[in-house]
Amino acid sequence: MTARKSREERLRLWRAERVVDRMHGMDRKVFLAIRVDDMTYRQIAERFGISVADVENHFAASLRIMMKVMDEKDPWWWRFRLW
Repeated sequence: MTARKSREERLRLWRAERVVDRMHGMDRKVFLAIRVDDMTYRQIAERFGISVADVENHFAASLRIMMKVMDEKDPWWWRFRLW
C-alpha cells in the first residue's frame, strides 16, 4: 500500500471535511469529540453539560448527515444545502 492516496480517496476525505464543517452546533461538537478526541458519551455529556441520551441523539444526527452525503453519487448539490 502506498502512502499516496487515490483521487477517489482524496475526494471522499474532502467531502467528509466539508460535511463536518457544515454541521450545526452540538452535532458537530459531539461528532468531533467522539471521532477525533476519542471521548466516551459520558465524558462528552459532562464536558458540554448535557445528558448521555442527548449525546447519543446528536451523534446519531451527525452520522445520518454524514452517511447521506457520503453515499450520494452526484454531490454537486450539497455544497449549497443548509442543514
